[in-house]
This record gives sequence, C-alpha cells and structure tokens, in this order.
Amino acid sequence: MRFKLSLQVHPGRNRLPINYQYEISSWIYKTIHYSNSEFSQWLHNRGITVGNKRFKLFTFSQLFLQPPWKQAGDRLIIHSGRASLQLSFYLEEAVEHFIIGLFQQQQFRIGDTRSIAEFAVETIERMPDPQFTSRAAFRCISPLCISMSLGEGKPAEYLAPEHPEYQRYFFENLLTKYLVVNAPGKKVEEAREEMNARESLTLGTSSKQKSRLITIKTGTPQQTRVKGYLFDFQITAPPELIAFGYQVGFGEKNSLGFGCVECIERFRD
Repeated sequence: MRFKLSLQVHPGRNRLPINYQYEISSWIYKTIHYSNSEFSQWLHNRGITVGNKRFKLFTFSQLFLQPPWKQAGDRLIIHSGRASLQLSFYLEEAVEHFIIGLFQQQQFRIGDTRSIAEFAVETIERMPDPQFTSRAAFRCISPLCISMSLGEGKPAEYLAPEHPEYQRYFFENLLTKYLVVNAPGKKVEEAREEMNARESLTLGTSSKQKSRLITIKTGTPQQTRVKGYLFDFQITAPPELIAFGYQVGFGEKNSLGFGCVECIERFRD
C-alpha cells in the first residue's frame, strides 16, 4: 500500500542537504518505534533476512518540491514552503488506518551543522493500487540501486542499467525478496520454472537515465556512498511479482529510499 504525505516547510528552516535519504529513513523508523508499542513491534519485525542481509519491506520516494525552489551547491532551498513524499509498504489492507495514524501531524527535521529544513505533515492519503497484468512501465522516483559482488574484501560494483549483468541481478534480487516472503525455502530458478517466467523476465530501459551518488550517514565514521540510477523501464513478469516490486521497491536498499517507482503505463495481456 502506498501513501502520499503533503508537507509544509517551515519558512525559516527551508534549506536541506542534497543527501537527505538516510535522515528520512531514520524518521520513518523513529515514527514506527514511538507508535503504539504492540503495533510498532509487529511492524518493525516485518522484514526478511537473506544471508547477512536484512530487508525491510518498505521504500519511499525522493522529496517532490513545489516550485519555486533552487539548488545552491549541495543545498536545496524550498522557497514555496511546500513539498510531498510517497511512502510504500508491503502490508495487509487491515493496517491502513494504523499507518495513517502513525504519520499524520508528524514533524521532522533534515539537516547538519550548516542548515536545517523542518517539515510538518499536513495530510496523508492512501494512493490507489494499480492493477497489474504481466507487463508494465515504470519511472523511478528514487534512485534504483543494483550491485554486483567482486569477491571477499572488495567493494561491490554498482551497475548501470546497460551493464550486461544488470537484468540478471535485478530479477534475482526481486525474486529472492518475493520468495522469502511468499514461498520460504523455494529457490529462484525453481520459482522461475513454476511461474513459466524464465523467458519473459525482461527489462527495457530508456535512453534518458541519470546517475545519483548518495552519501549515507554523512560526516560520520560509517559514511558510505551508494550509486543508483533514475530512468524509465518496462518489465515483463508475473503480475504478483510486479505488484510486489512496486510496493516494496525494486533493487537494493529500499528502506533507505532506493527503488521507489511510479507506474506510467499498464498493458493488457
């Protein structure tokens, strides 16, 4: 399920760093943590573990800033005082009202020693869920991250959409997350055969793509940089797999605000 948050920006605190995704992710976790304790524990534990990786089943978009705004170096200045954000969760329909209750009228800050932006949630509304067939076209509204391991002790290589291994890693990541949630113990290749999807898992990218190098935990000893891409793509796969990717995010590091997409076209089977 997906929600749109309409945000009001404090007129005196309207400058935020370009690298804000980790701060928004932290705010989402804190909002969950300080909610109703029973529901917080249930929601906080909603996730999957694969090897040494832990996936949380949510993602979020970049901030949509209402004009006028401008970029000044590594700062974004919101002159309009308005912005919005999309949050996407893989959750049962019954918890919709809990999510709305968690985030309505919340306030949060994004900043560092140089500047701070302060936001207040004015409204939160449930967005309609697209009804998918076996083919759909999407636009990234946050960078989509796919990486390839280069061996023990070596940093992973972040792949561009035209890399020859991109599609394989894209679908392995998606299928792995889907199977651990919906069919624990089943292997990726086995699922592909059962879905009759070995030949239909294809990814077509547009020529207009933009790379984004995002700094996580800026200015701390744990600082890292993650590379993702913004682009349009078309995917052919079983409808339930497409819907899962739309809700939880495509690619890696979804709970840090990577892989959130909007549907730009749906096709008939």
